[in-house]
Order: sequence, then C-alpha cells, then structure tokens
Amino acid sequence: MLSLRFRNLKVSSEVLNKAGLSLLIFILSSCGGGTQVAGGVGTGGTGVVAGTVTGFGSLVMDGIAYNSATPRYAAESTTQPSVPVTAMKVPLGGQLNIQTDARGNPVSVWINPALVGLVTSVNPMAGTLTVNGMEVVVNSTAPSLPNTFFIGYAGMGAIQLNDMVQVQGVPGVTASGTPFVQATLIKLMPGNLPFTRVSGPLTQWNPSQNTFTVNGIPFSFNASTRFSSPFSNQTLGVGALRNGQWVNIWSQTPSGTTPLVAGSLQVSTVLPGMSGNITLSGLVSAVQGNQFQVDGVLVNGINQGGVTAGQYVTLKGVIDSTTGEVSVQTLTPYIQTPVTLSGTISEFISTGNFVIRGTPVITNSGTVLTSANGTAAPLSALQENAYVALQGTLQGNMVLASSITVYPSPPVDEVVDYLGKVSQYNPSQGTFTLTPFSGSPQQVTLSAVASFSNGTVANLVNGTLVEVEATAASPQTLSAYGVSFWNITNPNLPSGTLEISGVVYDYVLGGNSFDLNGLHLVFGSGVSLPSGFGNGDNIDVLMTPSGSQYQVNAIAQEDSN
Repeated sequence: MLSLRFRNLKVSSEVLNKAGLSLLIFILSSCGGGTQVAGGVGTGGTGVVAGTVTGFGSLVMDGIAYNSATPRYAAESTTQPSVPVTAMKVPLGGQLNIQTDARGNPVSVWINPALVGLVTSVNPMAGTLTVNGMEVVVNSTAPSLPNTFFIGYAGMGAIQLNDMVQVQGVPGVTASGTPFVQATLIKLMPGNLPFTRVSGPLTQWNPSQNTFTVNGIPFSFNASTRFSSPFSNQTLGVGALRNGQWVNIWSQTPSGTTPLVAGSLQVSTVLPGMSGNITLSGLVSAVQGNQFQVDGVLVNGINQGGVTAGQYVTLKGVIDSTTGEVSVQTLTPYIQTPVTLSGTISEFISTGNFVIRGTPVITNSGTVLTSANGTAAPLSALQENAYVALQGTLQGNMVLASSITVYPSPPVDEVVDYLGKVSQYNPSQGTFTLTPFSGSPQQVTLSAVASFSNGTVANLVNGTLVEVEATAASPQTLSAYGVSFWNITNPNLPSGTLEISGVVYDYVLGGNSFDLNGLHLVFGSGVSLPSGFGNGDNIDVLMTPSGSQYQVNAIAQEDSN
C-alpha cells in the first residue's frame, strides 16, 4: 500500500527565493477588523497557511479572510513552474500556500495546481475522472467537503475525453489505500499546452539512474531539475527523497511524452530539524488512535478524538523538530457555508449576470437585495462598479447569489476592481487616472507590491485599457496592487459596450460563436481572432447586445495561467 504521509503544503522555496523572502514557520492566529462584509484581515503571528479559496473579500481561505493587498503572487506558466502574477489570477476553489508576516498579513501567495494534463477517463455519474494516472473526485453534494468549482465547463457532465484540464485539490486515500485527488477546482485549458503537472506518491526512485515514477508515469531528471521543500528556502539534495513521499512535479514536456523530464519537483514532507507552527486544511487519512494524517502530513491529535478518514478539516499545530510530526492545537471539521464575495461589479452584463473578483455571479427571483442600512434595495442598484457583498452557492461555473448587500460607495480599505482607460500617467510617482466605461474617474497609485499580467509596467501608458485590483483609500482614490492589461487594439467602441473575460468553451473550429461565463457570444463582422483561438483560452472580450445575443466586437488572449 502506498503511504500518503507526505503532502505538498507548498510554500515553494523557488517562489520565495524569487520574491526575496525567507520562509518563516509560526502560527497564523485569528482574523478581525474590516467592514465585516466577508470577514476581516488576518492578525497575529507569522505563519504558513495551506487550503482552499472559498470566497473573496479580501481573500477567504476555508472561511477565514486574509488581506489580499499585501502579498506577492506566483503561479506556473508555460515556461516556468512559478512566475509573478496578479491577485486577479487567484480562482475560487484554488489551492493556495500563504506565508504571513508578524501581523498576520500574507507576504507571499502561491497558486498550486495538483494536475495539468489530458483527461484519459471520465465517469459523470460517479463524479470521477483520470488525469495523468491519478483519479480525480468531484464533489457537488456532500456538505462535509468543499464543492468543486468549474472554469470553462458548465459542470461535471461537460468534461470530455482528451480535454486538457488543470485540477486543483487535496490528496486523499481510499480505504483500500488507493491515492486520489479531491478536486476543489477543474479548469479547461488550451489543448496544446507545452507543460505537464503531476502529483502523487513517489515510486521506483532511482537516483543513480536519474529516474523515478509517479502514478505509473516514468520521469527523468537532470542537473537543471530543482528539488525543493515547502518548509525551507534551501533546495534539497536528491538524498532527501524517498519512495512513498507525495510529490508535485512541473515538467516542460507535453502530456503523453515518455519519459517526462522533471523541471521542478517539490517533496511534501515535514523534515526532521524543522520546527514552528503550521495551519493547513485537507483530508484525514491513516487514523490510528490519536495519530492520523491530514493531507499526508503526520499529526498527533491528542485530545482530538472523533476524526475519521476522509474528513476535510482545518488544523493549527506545532511541528516537532525531531520527528517532523505535527501536534494539534485546534482542529475544526469542515461545515459547508455559503460562498462569500465582496467587491465592485467589474463586468456587468445584466442584473442577473455579472462578475465580482473574477467570479461569475447569477441571480434569480429568490435573491434578496438589501442596502447597507438594512432596508430593501431595488434590482436597479445592481450596476457596473457598484460595491456589493453577497452570499451564494456554487452552480457549476457560477455563483448563484442568495443575498446581496449593496453599499453606496466602497468602504475604506476594502478591495475594488475597475476596468478603464489610463490617462495622466506619471511613471516617477507611480500614479495615473483610470476612467471606467461607466462611473467616475479613479485616482490610482501603484502600491509597493504592485504586479502586472499580460504585460509589464513598461506597457502602462496613456490610452491603455487596464483592469486594476486595489484597496479604496477613499471613494475615488485607489492603491492598486494588481494591474492586468486588456490587449485589445480598438477600445474606442460605442456606448453600450460590455466587457467580459473568462475561458472559452463550446467553440467549434471555424464556427461563429462560443460560450463564456454562461453566455453565448457570436462574432461581429470583421472581428479578428487571436492566433490559435480555441476552447480553454483565457480571453478578454468587448461586446454589444444584439437582440437576444451578444456580438463580439474585439477579442484578445490572456496568459494561460
């Protein structure tokens, strides 16, 4: 039987080295403060957190909110296992590793998929699929587990054989000892991705031959392969690896190639000699008396009786430097609560379809709208750039809002998201004016941790169309920590233009339509498609209503991460 003692808790040494940070391992304490629209900002004690994104406002991890404005963000790309990205790349259902400072504010965030590869089997009735030799389990009904969110799919039934997908989730083990990944997010990816990600127990480890196997997939490694541990800012020697360790491998080799060449291998283990405190969420396994594992990490749960294999829990504990075992301080079983989202409506299609913090939202006749003072709010209060806080439930690739509170203006220090044109840019001061498609101009100052996607700071010039994620210093004064360029060549479109971004699905090569965030879009006359346009592409779109349809007027590709 394969041991799942080790799981990738994943604050990558590579990411931390690039950010110029040292990894501190102490505990993250409780959160408080803010406007309480979706929890508060983390306070108290440095630490490491690993878990699932369950909402935004700022960044909600397993029901606890952390400040999303303070960290640097990283994710894989087509050429490297970790590159700087903006906070807007963090998805609902994503698996994150967060390092916090002494005030409890995140310093670094790593978005860490478990698998990227082709779907080789799929069973919609059972809610399972296979990717890179690993069984993936989807949850849509069990209240004791996070529900699986989808991007680029309407739901489980839309997944097809040979689709290229990204899976984010936590490792588990069946009663018979078979490993699997419990999916918290499944995202459709472009079919021609030049890289692969594989997670699973290490087997056939042969350092003399530079070979090993994971999930039955043969790998080789070379002098360029980076071996790391999430608990050290030092790379590991090959002597630290053992069969049975859960590993997470990024390979710049297309899926299906044999053998895959490991570009980066992260071993998930609490090595002897490491100490400090840790907070993590995941599945319980290998229960033996007061000892068990959470996401493959060995735990001593003295006075924590009652845990059972397969439970999703959140624990805080202390690492024993001699054994690497974690002693539990607190342990909380997962209880499904509504998704929480707060922020500005950045992509308003209608009162029944809009986007908050990159997450598509729908409403129905049962959605309750209130104003900030508790009185009933009209449906017309939902509009572009309105600041709202909502609760809802996952509906495949959207959130169905059950209740929405509409604020007269963004509360100070809360997170907002605006799309508009840049003007009066002052590079020496890092300031500019952002004029949204609708609403008042915003005065923007780039924060010290500002990051960019689909371009660099050199692309920030007057006339550029950008989306910014920022904190509201006042109603029209922003501190931006994320800037994403909309690389659309003709943003000078008529009144009534709508903007939308997301992952393409249900496109047939040579056809004139596709789906995006639950909407059916048709190409307008003379629209130029990006090279290689197809299902799984991240795109930005400017469009106008045309009868019961939406006509695409301009389109551009985004980074694939």
